[in-house]
Amino acid sequence: EQWGGLPDPGDTQTHMSVAVRRAEFEDRLGIEALITDEDRTRFGALDVATLLETATLGITAVDECGQVVGYAALSDAPGRPEVDPAQWPEWFRGIVGEVQLGVTNSAWLALFVCHPAARAEVAENVMRTAFATLPEVDAVLLALPAGRESSFGPLEDAFAPLPTLAEASTPFDVLACPRALFLANLKLRPARVEDYDDLAAIFESESEVLAERYGEFFIAQLIESQDESHKALVAEVDERAIGLMALNAEVDIGELQAAFDLDAFDGLVTADPDLLAAADAALARADTAAA
Repeated sequence: EQWGGLPDPGDTQTHMSVAVRRAEFEDRLGIEALITDEDRTRFGALDVATLLETATLGITAVDECGQVVGYAALSDAPGRPEVDPAQWPEWFRGIVGEVQLGVTNSAWLALFVCHPAARAEVAENVMRTAFATLPEVDAVLLALPAGRESSFGPLEDAFAPLPTLAEASTPFDVLACPRALFLANLKLRPARVEDYDDLAAIFESESEVLAERYGEFFIAQLIESQDESHKALVAEVDERAIGLMALNAEVDIGELQAAFDLDAFDGLVTADPDLLAAADAALARADTAAA
């Protein structure tokens, strides 16, 4: 009854199309219906309402009818009562040693649940969306009760246990899912003329306006004309250019100042240090005279 029009939970051969979006509080009942006793063993005491309000990122997966078929909550701390959220980096290093993961480049998976018939689809879409939404995150971490990582179901292939220090004493295994497993790592470099074929195909698929306005060889000319004031950068994956950024230092500051309110940015003008020093001295003299 709780599954409504969804496939029988025991039917793992059925596949469904899913879409993901940011979680909403109205998803609570649908998420709670997905939680099993095994999920409670993996993730501990679960308060879905609190997770929906406090998670760094909540992602809900829905089927073609809009019914909730999966949910993931990511947090900035392990979410275990045994671990002080403010002290988790020290706790983490005490288990795995010095690794290049910490507060600034990682997130913790606080909960992941899904309908059995949509395991692969939900796992793939949720993790890809998580990394795309959190570009600073290099890995998603997970603390599971010791010995539970081998039965982690849909995400078993994505998360691998981190080596534990011999002297570490903890009831948890710490697992990590690297960004590169779901999103390719980008390499940024100066654009080269030989990038033209890759970039032209991208621009033609995205817009016809550039070619109509600037001509067929606009990209090649932009790359070739680089100098001290004009630069072009490409994003590269597997030695193939997949994106382009053109930068121009010759900007009409006056025109921008006339069109936009730039007071918060000092009018995009760098003040002369000597003038600033003189102004500070004048203010100091005025304060002295007033006293």
